[in-house]
Amino acid sequence: MPNWDQLGPDGQPLRWDTPGLYYDTPTATTGRIPMAHIKFDTTHMNHDDAIAYLGPIVTKMTSASAFSTLSAKTTTAGTGLTAFTAANATVRATETTLTQQRLLLADARVTAENNFRDLVIAAENLTHDAATLASGGWEIAAGTHAPVGQLPQPQNLHATGGDLDGSVDLGWDAIKRGVQTYIAERATAADGPYTQCYIGKASSCTDTGLVSGTEYWYRVKALGAAGPSAWSDRASKRAT
Repeated sequence: MPNWDQLGPDGQPLRWDTPGLYYDTPTATTGRIPMAHIKFDTTHMNHDDAIAYLGPIVTKMTSASAFSTLSAKTTTAGTGLTAFTAANATVRATETTLTQQRLLLADARVTAENNFRDLVIAAENLTHDAATLASGGWEIAAGTHAPVGQLPQPQNLHATGGDLDGSVDLGWDAIKRGVQTYIAERATAADGPYTQCYIGKASSCTDTGLVSGTEYWYRVKALGAAGPSAWSDRASKRAT
């Protein structure tokens, strides 16, 4: 090859791709022809943009005579693009259908819940008894108490001498729920007969008008919505 061992104007050996040896035109600044590279980056694109970008490339690569030897690869790329496009269209259609179905689902839920709210109002118009409402499958709201039922027997009845002559002080453990009132009775013998000496909501009272030094016997019961409790155990004390 001519000039293979010659030096060029820049003092460097001449090579086969040295500008000017064949048909290349050197650049003004370097004296060499720059090598072009394809910029290919679709990572920042969504599916629709990527398809729109790739489609024209397949068309132009197919028609450009300079790339006729790459027809097989161009065809393969086009086939891949066709599959990509079809898959994207299927997903788009599915997303549209899914959006419509979600709207229908939301509407159906609103309708069903409104129907049940109407049913709540109707049930509460019939009763506010917690046990009855629960029997219909409803969850009872917080703060709503279940029916108390039969009240327990009052516990720890005790009697002490009162501050006044002819009096006895009584007290017992309060029942926490469901008591409408307490009733206390007195007798001069354990087996009675008993006479009512107190009625009220407090769990203590003072029995007055008694004969000082006389022993008296007492018992207490509670009244609630389900009726009276059993009588308490008896307690006795001599009046002050």
